[in-house]
Amino acid sequence: MFSDYLLPLSHAIIQSFDQSISHKTLLQSTRFFQGESLDLAEFDLVILGVQDDRFRKEYEGCAAAPDLVRKDLYALVKPRTDVRILDLGNITAGNSVSDTHFALRKTLESLHKSRVLTLIIGGTQDMMSMQYASFQGLTPNLQLLVVDAKMDMQAYEQAIENNYLPRIIAHEPEFLFNITQAGYQGHYVEAETYDAFERMNFDMLRLGSLRGNNMQEIEPYCRNAHMMGFSMQAIRASDAPAQSKPSPNGFSGEEACQICRYAGMSNDMLSAGFYDLNPSFDQNGVGISLMAQMIWYFIEGYANRRQDYPVAESKDYLIYHTTNKNMNRELTFYKSVLSNRWWMEVPYPHERSQHEGKFLVPCSYKDYQTAQNDEIPDRWMKTYQKLL
Repeated sequence: MFSDYLLPLSHAIIQSFDQSISHKTLLQSTRFFQGESLDLAEFDLVILGVQDDRFRKEYEGCAAAPDLVRKDLYALVKPRTDVRILDLGNITAGNSVSDTHFALRKTLESLHKSRVLTLIIGGTQDMMSMQYASFQGLTPNLQLLVVDAKMDMQAYEQAIENNYLPRIIAHEPEFLFNITQAGYQGHYVEAETYDAFERMNFDMLRLGSLRGNNMQEIEPYCRNAHMMGFSMQAIRASDAPAQSKPSPNGFSGEEACQICRYAGMSNDMLSAGFYDLNPSFDQNGVGISLMAQMIWYFIEGYANRRQDYPVAESKDYLIYHTTNKNMNRELTFYKSVLSNRWWMEVPYPHERSQHEGKFLVPCSYKDYQTAQNDEIPDRWMKTYQKLL
């Protein structure tokens, strides 16, 4: 039972949450677990803290983040659409980091089986491997969205125990379909790491390719994801100073909130982890406030989910066909008239002809324009290669 590993928030902590700003805050939409039996079907979202920062010495201080973020989060207003939130309290540090990892995995397994969306307030990014492992037996082709400035794949053979991505890729049994690494910075990524991602047909979205007017290009990757891990190290130091090793470059606070809103809107998203906030290095609570706002925008995204996936005989989408001369192949695109979101068909290769129908991939208008120019969208090609 998931409650075996939880420490509910004390009444003193709950009472410390500011109720004076408004009577219409998230606090009013939240029930705080106190050890009683629960029917998870009564809730839309679960909030879970992880108070462990021992994986690496430079993480020391991150364990204090969950309760500090909660204080700012619950003072924010409710979204227009009411969302039923359950705060389960915290997983505290076990006798070892492995004990904390085990507790997180078992807790998430129980929550995932109930199909309740879980928001994890870390803690540190090593928890992401347990967040992934908790999907075992539940999602056969998991799509993972990682928002991080670095791609922790260095010296792969020696890195499995020290970095979360190798642990995810090496996990047995395998159920990983794709990783999207968003916001990576080239000066942190070794050529060998980049080449390894290319060989595995994973998606890499460089920071510079998304900044400015291109942020909407990350939306299809968010829409397709089953889980998200967001490291505060992906955000520039001026907007998120609560880091032991801050960087002058990264997403802005607004862009981080935009990504979280896109992720919350994904109908397939079942857990989102927010990691690497270190209050020891914060300035005037700026980093704490930003993570609280990122979570708020994720919740707002959830409140605005749209069931607009293309289905047969529906009149709610337009179908576009383009012919690629180089491949002698027709590419088919779908556009929802309700949300203006796009999908494209990717056929199963002949080697997997036992599969019927097409594989629909979320995409953008830019992919459609690429196809119109007689080019194969990179998103189409990578998906086709993974289906081989």
